[in-house]
Amino acid sequence: MRRNPNFPFAPAKFPLFYGWVSMAAGTIGVLCSIPGQTIGVSVFTDYLIDELQLSRDVLSTAYLIGTVASSTLLTYAGKIYDKFGARFTAIIAALTLAITLMLFAASTGIASGLSKAFSIKYSVVSFAMVSIFFFLLRFSGQGVLTLASRNLIMKWFDKRRGLANSISSAIQSFGFAVAPLFIAMLIGEFDWRSAYQILAILTLLFVLFAFIVYRDNPEECGLIPDGKVLEVKSKNNTSFTPKRDYTLPEARSTWVFWIFALALCFSAFFVTGFTFNVISIFDSCGYSEQKALSVFIPTSIVSIITAFVGNILSDYTRLQKLLLVYLIGCLLSALGVAILNYPIGYYILIFGNGVMGGLFAVLASLTWLDSSGASIWELLADYPCRLLFLPAQLLLCSLAEFIHLPEITSLQDILVWHS
Repeated sequence: MRRNPNFPFAPAKFPLFYGWVSMAAGTIGVLCSIPGQTIGVSVFTDYLIDELQLSRDVLSTAYLIGTVASSTLLTYAGKIYDKFGARFTAIIAALTLAITLMLFAASTGIASGLSKAFSIKYSVVSFAMVSIFFFLLRFSGQGVLTLASRNLIMKWFDKRRGLANSISSAIQSFGFAVAPLFIAMLIGEFDWRSAYQILAILTLLFVLFAFIVYRDNPEECGLIPDGKVLEVKSKNNTSFTPKRDYTLPEARSTWVFWIFALALCFSAFFVTGFTFNVISIFDSCGYSEQKALSVFIPTSIVSIITAFVGNILSDYTRLQKLLLVYLIGCLLSALGVAILNYPIGYYILIFGNGVMGGLFAVLASLTWLDSSGASIWELLADYPCRLLFLPAQLLLCSLAEFIHLPEITSLQDILVWHS
C-alpha cells in the first residue's frame, strides 16, 4: 500500500503546525481504544458472567489468555506499523475493534448456536469463544490502536515532546475516568448488547477520522518535529542525545533495560486485575457499584496532575527519579487494596493509582522512544508477558537506587551506560 501523506490534504499547508493536530488526533485514538482497555471491559464483566454462564475466575482466565496472546503478536504488528505507518495501522486496528465489539454484542447467540451445532456444553463453548474475542479486543484496542496513536504524537515532537505528552495524557486520564460511567449509562439506558453496538458505531466513525487526519511523521509531510528547530536552553540537556542505536536483541541483553521494563509491568498487571474486577472488589468491602465506578474520577485528577508535572520534568530531569516515584505509587496502590475495607484504604488507593497511572503514561511513552535501532513496537511487545510480583519489583528499584544508576533520560542513556 502506497503512503500518500498529502491526501486528502497536505499537512504542510495547514495554518498551524500539524503536530498539534496529530496530538489531538492521537489522543482521540487512544480514547477510542477504551472498549478494548480493561477499564472499558470491566463494566460488562458481570453481564458476561451471567449471560455466558461463566464464573468470575473462568472469565478472568479467558481475559488473561486473550491479553497474553495479543501481546505476543505486537512485534509482528510493529513490522506492519514500520512499513505502512500510523494511519493504515490505526484504521485496520479500529476496524478490527469495531467488528469485535459487534461479536461481543452477539456473543450469547453465537455461543448458543455453536453449542447446539457441535453438541458441546454451552459454558465450554462460551469460554473458548470469549477467549478468542478477548484476544481480538485486546490486540486491536489495548494493543495496536493505543500504541499507534501514542507513537503518532511522539513522532511529531522533539524538544516539546514532554509538553505535548502532558496535554495528551491529561485528556486521556479524564476520558478514561469518565468512560466507565458513560458505558454504565449506555447499559442503563438501553442494555449491554446495545451498548456494545453503540461503541462499535463510534469506533467506525473513528476509522473515517483516522483516514482523514492521521499522518505518520513530519518528515514525510515536508515538515520537521516541533515545527521549527528549537535551541537547547540547558547545557545539561546536551547529554540527552543518544550516542548509539541499539537493536532489540542488544537492548534485551542488558539488565538495566529490564529494571524499567519490569517496573512498568507491575502497573499493567495490577491495573488490569483491579479494573477488571473493580465492582466485585468494592462489593466485597461493602461499597456500591456507583462507588466502585466513581473511584476513577478522583484518581484521574491525581493522575492528570502527576502526568503533567512528570512530562514537564522529563525534559529537565532523569527518568530514574520519576521511576522511583512511580514505584512508590505502585506500593500505595497495593496497600490501598489490601486495606480497602477501612476508609483510609479508599484514599490511599486513589492517590497510589493516580501517581502510578500518571507516571506510567510518562515512562511508557518516553523511555523507549529514542531506541531507534529497534521498533518501539518490538521493545514494548515482550515485557508485558513477563510475570512480575511487587517484592521483585521493589528489590530491583532498591538495587538501582543503592548502586546509583547513571543519569537516565531515555532507553538510549540506559543502554549506553551499560555498554
